[in-house]
Amino acid sequence: MGITEVSRRDFLRLRRTERGKVVELSCRALFMRSADMASEPAEAVDWSPGMGEPPAVLHRRSVEDMVESVEQDLVDAQILRLVAPEWLDNMAGASRVQSVIAAFRARGGIVEESQT
Repeated sequence: MGITEVSRRDFLRLRRTERGKVVELSCRALFMRSADMASEPAEAVDWSPGMGEPPAVLHRRSVEDMVESVEQDLVDAQILRLVAPEWLDNMAGASRVQSVIAAFRARGGIVEESQT
């Protein structure tokens, strides 16, 4: 099984409403991506042309890169909607995500939680 770079839009949705820009964050998807990123990469395989197609070369983002992407998307948002926030409890980088959420609240952002 290989690791592929995933667009943050796979787990993050941006919308505008009459209340302002809404960032909807699937905490379950965030958890799954962070678990995938925190796992060890597969070992390199000695490959030769007689073996057929070469192994894929995959570039992995770090959990910190992912959290920074979320933080950047919140810069001009007014509302953060957390879908299934219980997934943040045991996530790699959870304290960093909670800090981003706290900073968003501190500057006047509204945080809504949904149990989907």
